[in-house]
Amino acid sequence: MIKNLLKKLFLSATVLCTAGAAAAMSACNIETSHPEVRITVEFDSETYELDYTLYRNMYPNTVRHFMELTENGFFDNMVVHNYTSNDWFTGGYYYDADAYSAAASGGTGAMSEYLEDHSAEQSYLELFKAPGKMTSTVYRYSGSSSVAAEDALPSLVGEFYNNIKQEIKQGALSASYGSLKMFYYEKTTTEKVSVTPTSDQVVMADYKNNSATSLFMMQVGASSSYGKDDYCVFGRLGNTSVLSDLQEAVSEYLRNSDLVSANNVSVENDVEMFSDADRHLAQDFQLTNAPILIKSVKVTKY
Repeated sequence: MIKNLLKKLFLSATVLCTAGAAAAMSACNIETSHPEVRITVEFDSETYELDYTLYRNMYPNTVRHFMELTENGFFDNMVVHNYTSNDWFTGGYYYDADAYSAAASGGTGAMSEYLEDHSAEQSYLELFKAPGKMTSTVYRYSGSSSVAAEDALPSLVGEFYNNIKQEIKQGALSASYGSLKMFYYEKTTTEKVSVTPTSDQVVMADYKNNSATSLFMMQVGASSSYGKDDYCVFGRLGNTSVLSDLQEAVSEYLRNSDLVSANNVSVENDVEMFSDADRHLAQDFQLTNAPILIKSVKVTKY
């Protein structure tokens, strides 16, 4: 059984770090149990600010990963690349106004090409390889009880029960309306990796459950097929009424405009992946003609 994830985490961090300026916030090294982020979404010329509480006390690696990407501006100016009834997927494709407009009017093939041309995968890999930018939690498996920096893989340990039986005994988040979840595409590989759920642990695990990179979901329905046992649910939305307003705006827009499809989009062609089948995954997406744009993601409390 994996050690309780609360071990050594934030027990002495009793002072909340808040700041009115980005510079002051960047200087804060106190890690509290519940940092906060604001995701600013723009749709059809209107702006919606969604305020999330992240649960670092339960999902420390996922929250750190998400915040490291946020602090490096990685998520700014991205599109919701798959619009579904209960989950919006983002974190993988950047927005270019002219190119997106042309692709939306050009149909399935044009939008598929747009997404492949505006993939954030290479940016993610470069950020992961840059010194001091990202924290490694997944490594090539060597059979050893330790890990080496040169064996680090550019993915995230999966902090959910069906990965390595990580169990949150009190207050574990469920996949509910407004929640944030890390996402990975299902893999066929049977390869094993070493993961470090805490700094003093090395555990053998399946790569397919520890392959998240930058994709995340915003749940927009009461239920979801992407539940907490198989995907890390690491954030909760405070102002759900704003998300409801955004959903209503999108629904109103779609009463007069069709979705645009993108078929057979090649995703996650990561050079570090093990299986050739998994290196060339093809996915079908649906996007709104007017983009649901992640204008920015900012840390508002550390």
